[in-house]
Parts: sequence; structure tokens; C-alpha cells
Amino acid sequence: MQYDVARIREDFPILSRDVYGKPLVYLDNGATTQKPRCVVDAIVNEYYSVNANVHRGVHFLSQQATELHEAARETVRRFINARSTREIVFTRGTTESINLVASSFVAGQMKPGDEVIVSQMEHHSNIVPWQLQAERSGIVIRVIPIDDRGELMEDALEQLFTPRTKLVSVAHVSNVLGTVNPVERIVARAHAHGVPVLVDGAQAVPHQPVDVQKLDADFYVFSGHKVYGPTGIGVLYGKEEWLDRLPPYQGGGEMIGQLLRYNLCGTSSEV
Repeated sequence: MQYDVARIREDFPILSRDVYGKPLVYLDNGATTQKPRCVVDAIVNEYYSVNANVHRGVHFLSQQATELHEAARETVRRFINARSTREIVFTRGTTESINLVASSFVAGQMKPGDEVIVSQMEHHSNIVPWQLQAERSGIVIRVIPIDDRGELMEDALEQLFTPRTKLVSVAHVSNVLGTVNPVERIVARAHAHGVPVLVDGAQAVPHQPVDVQKLDADFYVFSGHKVYGPTGIGVLYGKEEWLDRLPPYQGGGEMIGQLLRYNLCGTSSEV
């Protein structure tokens, strides 16, 4: 297949720039992608034509904005083949998605001394949140080593499982090494021990088809800005059964099912 490079470049306004007297060539897509004209136009059109609170109003613009928001959720569901839109949570990016799982999973499913397994090749976004939880909650981090080829040592992973292992959190594709990890096998191995798996898909989603049902991952996370979307939007896929078991990460107006009225003494009554 031959690509019309000039036509493709026309879809990306930033590539019309000259740098050092030559047309811009951008290769840092592993960090962030440039935005095609259709993405920028869609953002501008939303602000100019449909801007309103989502799920928070009955007027025309709010209803239209809500429909567009939920249509985007359905697009993501199809993109990764999730079972339901109820399994798609919008976040600010991969980092927040991992922090959300780390915070809520530890709060709801782990006790001091319980263990999470990560790998030696993780991005800091999949290390630091667990280190913070280790400091705050007393959990233990165990690490899968890598060999001289930059591949995970699966036999060593098997030895890391103990009765206190509660979660495995690994990258689908390494941002540094480019290693494509055998996450389907890792998930199957973890599930054999009754342990759920979080997969960091930030570097996988832009480069290969991802089917979360085939992988059988319990959680899968990625960012919009690495797949030609805007900065500040990310996805947390979670099996519905797991999302229902986790305590809230943050509070806000949309989650109110029962309103509690607090008096000045700090006690509450339902209204």
C-alpha cells in the first residue's frame, strides 16, 4: 500500500510549519500525537454549537451535549470491544485512570501487607501510584524482573504470587523498550490464582487492535492524546462487576442517590 504523504500531512495543520528552514517532521508520537484537522474542528464546533452541561439539564443544548457525550462512550466501547458502555469511564488520561484504580482498589479490596505485582519495565505512572499507596496503606509491591532481551520473566512472575496477592498491574507495551508483553497469558496466569489484572494500554492502543474481552483484562487504561485525540481525556475500562465493587474515587453532584442533611453537630439524616 502506498500512502499519499502530502495529503496526510494536510490533515495536520501543525505540519505546515517550517523548523530550521525545513518542513516539520514529527516523530515523538510515543509521547503525544499531533491532532488532525477533523479533531480540532470537532472541538471548536462543540464549543461554538453544543456547549452545555452533560447529564445536568433538561434544556435542548444539555440534552444534545449529553447525546454526543454518550455517543463518544459508545465509540470507545466499540474501539476496544467492551461489553457495555457502563464499563467505559472517562478520565483525564492514563495516569489518572491508574491512580483511580490504585486508590479505589486499595481502599476497597486491600489491607496492610497485601500485595500488588508490577513489572520492572513500567512507566512511572504505573509505579508511583502504588508507591504512594504503600506509604499510605501499608501494601507491598512485588516486581516482575526482565531478562537481557527486555522481556518479562514469566516463570519469575509465577513465583511472585502468594495468598496475599490482590492485583497485577502491567504495561501492554513498554514505552521505553517497545516490548509487547504477553498480557493475555499474564491475565490467564493471574486469574488462575484468583487475582485481577490492570493493563496499561497507553502505548498499545495506538499501534494494535485491542479487544478487552479477548484479553480478559479486568481493567484497561489509555489516553486520548496518544491516539490523535485531545489532551486531557483518557479511558478506564473496567469489568462492570469490578467497577461496582470499588468505592468512589471522587464525589460530585451526579453521584447523589440519597441526599444527607448535616446539622451543625455533624450528625446526618436522610432526606
